[in-house]
Amino acid sequence: MEKTKILYFITRLDQGGAQASVLMTLKTLNKQQFETYLASGPGGRLDGKVKNDAKNVFFISALRHDIRPKYFFHDLWAVFQMGRVLRKVRPDIVHTNAPKAGVLGRIAARIFWRKAKVVHTFHGLGFAKEQGEKRFKFFVAVEKFCSKFTDVLVFVSRKNAAEAKQLGIGKGVRTELIRAGVNFNPILPLKFDPAAKKASLKIPANAKVVLALANFKPLKNPIHFVLAAYKVLSQMKNVYFIFTGEGPLKVTAENLAKNLSIEKQVIFPGWRNDALELLAISDVFASVSLREGLPMSLLEAMSMRVPAVCYDVDGISEVVTDNKTGFLVKPNDINTFADKLKVLLRHAALRERFEAAIDHRDFSEFTSSTMVKKQERLYRSLVPPTKKNGGKRRFFRKRRNFKKSNPGVKNGLRN
Repeated sequence: MEKTKILYFITRLDQGGAQASVLMTLKTLNKQQFETYLASGPGGRLDGKVKNDAKNVFFISALRHDIRPKYFFHDLWAVFQMGRVLRKVRPDIVHTNAPKAGVLGRIAARIFWRKAKVVHTFHGLGFAKEQGEKRFKFFVAVEKFCSKFTDVLVFVSRKNAAEAKQLGIGKGVRTELIRAGVNFNPILPLKFDPAAKKASLKIPANAKVVLALANFKPLKNPIHFVLAAYKVLSQMKNVYFIFTGEGPLKVTAENLAKNLSIEKQVIFPGWRNDALELLAISDVFASVSLREGLPMSLLEAMSMRVPAVCYDVDGISEVVTDNKTGFLVKPNDINTFADKLKVLLRHAALRERFEAAIDHRDFSEFTSSTMVKKQERLYRSLVPPTKKNGGKRRFFRKRRNFKKSNPGVKNGLRN
């Protein structure tokens, strides 16, 4: 049986949820039925790992992560480079991920290789009104345009899908709900020593720990994390806060912590490869993001039975049940966020109750195996094993209205 060729486009191989999902898919997709290829912009933290571990990898040298007018000609050149990859691979399916690669990759597919079916995954909507009204409207218009030549739009959360529908993105386009997935049976290294891990971060063995696994980009909102830490530390002394990752706001966050005289208890260790170990020494997981599709870091926290306090945005509430497995707080309400942290840190019995609730919840829809199985099912529906794509296709897809055809379909999404 001839294998179905799938080409994945992603903007850059940084350490994030979209990248983790794509790399997990590449690793575990059925190799007897699918042949996979990956194309990414250069400069990501995971470039070296992918070069060593994965085959059929292409780097698009002109693909820049930022979206700025000065990169216009780089973007045009990136589309051409993507086109060369498309002509070389001749994929049956093009699957784009991340906003920049999602736009440029879909345009390239429609210009250079119209035979392919085109799938785009929203790992969270990559635009927000907090970035400015004009910028928001521009990105909505771009996504509306690109949806015209997309065969399937995949969402990781129902809230993202509902918002996209409200904004008119993907009208008449088939949509699917495929959750981001993690391993819910994580295994810590042999002889893992929590006290030693804390000591490596200069944290006392008996101290409480609040952890955020994110990056220092505006929508991840690290400044609110520092301000919330300050409010907690003004009343509780034996608590340490960790915010991992890198990004443009790191220096600002570090300077704020110094100005507030809490720099010894608010730790910014940079990118880490020991997320599970950090979760193992944490009492509370925190998320102050203003935009999240379905954060894999939160799923990892649930897999390690760590209660969470989160701003209630996008798909967060589809993972955390308020006052049962954690606390949900209205975005930008720093005072309430800090209060909820203090409640969990002060009451061990409450943390144990939340941990027990996490332990008893069914997270099967959020596992990596479920994610990959649903993607395989989607690919087979687009390109059955006995058929291969052929012939020319229109630049704009023919608009169709997908009706609810079975009781399992909710909000226009297929599970």
